[in-house]
Amino acid sequence: VAWRVERVGSPLRPRQPMACLGAICGGCLCCCGACGASCCFAGVKATKLALRVVRHVRARPPCEKGLACNCQEGQHVDYYSHPDDDDYGFSIRIHGGDGEFCTMRQCFNFMDPYQLGYVKEFAALREVLHHASRKYPQVTSQQKAVIRSSKKLKELWDQIDSDGNGYISFPEWVEWVSSSGATQFGFPSAVGIFGEKGKAGAYNIPCTVEGCTCECFVKDPDNEKFCARAGCGHRAGLHSADHVALIAASLPHDWSLVFNSHDVRELSGQRQLVPLGDDECLQVQEIMNASVRRAWSRDRGRTEQVPDSYEVVRVERNENIRLWLKYLLKKTLMAEAINSPGFNANNTAVPMELYTMMTSEKVESLPFLAGNRADASLNEWFLWHGGSSEGIKSIADQEFKQLYAGKTTGTLYGSGTYLTDSCTKADEYAREDPATGLYGLLLCRVMGGRVLYNDQVSPDAKYLVNNVLQGPYDSVFGDREKCRNTFKEIVIYESSQAYPEYIVYYRRKYAPQEPAQPLASYKSET
Repeated sequence: VAWRVERVGSPLRPRQPMACLGAICGGCLCCCGACGASCCFAGVKATKLALRVVRHVRARPPCEKGLACNCQEGQHVDYYSHPDDDDYGFSIRIHGGDGEFCTMRQCFNFMDPYQLGYVKEFAALREVLHHASRKYPQVTSQQKAVIRSSKKLKELWDQIDSDGNGYISFPEWVEWVSSSGATQFGFPSAVGIFGEKGKAGAYNIPCTVEGCTCECFVKDPDNEKFCARAGCGHRAGLHSADHVALIAASLPHDWSLVFNSHDVRELSGQRQLVPLGDDECLQVQEIMNASVRRAWSRDRGRTEQVPDSYEVVRVERNENIRLWLKYLLKKTLMAEAINSPGFNANNTAVPMELYTMMTSEKVESLPFLAGNRADASLNEWFLWHGGSSEGIKSIADQEFKQLYAGKTTGTLYGSGTYLTDSCTKADEYAREDPATGLYGLLLCRVMGGRVLYNDQVSPDAKYLVNNVLQGPYDSVFGDREKCRNTFKEIVIYESSQAYPEYIVYYRRKYAPQEPAQPLASYKSET
C-alpha cells in the first residue's frame, strides 16, 4: 500500500464503514455518495481485498476545518490530514467528508492519491467533479448530468486528455481547468506550483484562502510548511501565484512574443514561429554535425542512401505559450519527484541514472542556449524528431499526439512519441518539401527523468509502457545502437514531456561517388 498509513493492532473503524473499500492497492471505491457503488475502480474482487487491507492500516482523518485551518501545533498537524497533504485523497475516501480544494494541484492529487503523475480511472474524475461542484451555485443541470452519466463523463475525459494517450496528466488538467473547468464546475483557478522563479521571488505567491489578505508567502523559519506573515499563518500549499504572473515569469528571456491580453485563455493561445539569425543557425549546424551517425536501418528503406552530412538552411524558434507552460509544469513535477524525498511513490522505487546523448556536449556550450540550458541532472536533453513539413508544423502548433502513435511508423516500444539523439535517424522519417526541396526536423527539448533502459532486440512493449504510465519511470531508452548497431531511441508516453522548440530546415549532402573500377580480366585455370 503506497500511501501514508499507521499500522495498528486493531481493525480500523472509520466513520463511514463502506468508505473502507477505498483503501485498496490498485484502485478505490467512490465514497462521496455521488454515484454509489457503480463507479468502483476495481470491482467486486477489489472490495474483498479492501476488507482485508483495512484491518492493517489506519489513514489519518481529515481536519474538520479544512482550508480554514491554520493550526501549527505538531500533534494536530501529524494527526489530521489537510487539503494540501499528500494523503488527503485517501483520508476523505476512507473517513468520508467533503473534499475542499484551493488549487488545481490539490484537485489533481485527490484524483491521483498514489501520486504517479497520471489519472487513469473515470471514477476519480467523477469524484473530484462531485466534490468541487457541491458548493458551486453556478453548476447547471447539464453539468451535473456529466457526473451521473458514464457516456458524458467519457466525453469530458477525452476533452481533457488532449494528447490521446488514455490518461490525464497534470498539465492537461491545468489546461482544461484554466479554459473551462473553473467556470463550469467551480474548480479553483490557482495552479498550486511555485516553480524555481517563484521560490526566488520573481513573482508574488498570495494566499488563496478566502478572506486572507496575505499578498506573498513568506516561509516561517520555525515551520517551513506555514506562512510567517502576520494575519495569515496558513499552510504553504494554500498559496499560489496569479496565472498571468506565472506565465510572464516562465517565458524564456529570448522570446520576442509580446502579451496582447491579460486573459489566461487568450494568453495560452499565443504562438509564433520566429526565424533565427545566421549566427544562431550556424550553432544549430554544430548540433546537427555532432549528431550525425552514418548507419542504415530498415526504416530508411532498402533503396535509400544514407546522407554523409546535412546543411542547415534556416531555423525557426517555436514560441508557443500553451505548449511551453505544459512542458514547464511537467518538468517541475518530475523535478520534485526526483529531488524531494517524501510521499511520492516514484521517489524511492528506482535509482536516478543519468544518460548522455550525442547532442549533450554541444547544447551545454553553445551561446544561443545560454539563458535556458537543458538540466542534465534531470536527464533533460535536446533530441530530434522527423516528419513531413506539414506534420512538424502541426506538432509545433498543437503538440505531439499519442493518439496517432504508430500510424506511419512502428511501435517497437509501445504507442508513444519516438525521438533520437541522431539527426541521421530522424532524417529517415523526413519528407522533402516539393516547393523548396528542403527537409525538416524538430529539435525538441525533452524531459527523460527516471529512464527505463532496454537493450533487448525484441522488447516487451506492454511491460515498458506500464512501467512508465503506472510505475516509477518517466521514459524508455531503447538502445538499438548496442543491440542492432543502429541508433538510440527515446520514447515518452505523454506529450507534455517534449517541447518542439526549433524547426530545422536542411538539405541532404552526399559525398561524390567514385567512378566504378573496371573488372580485372579473368583467366581460367584450365
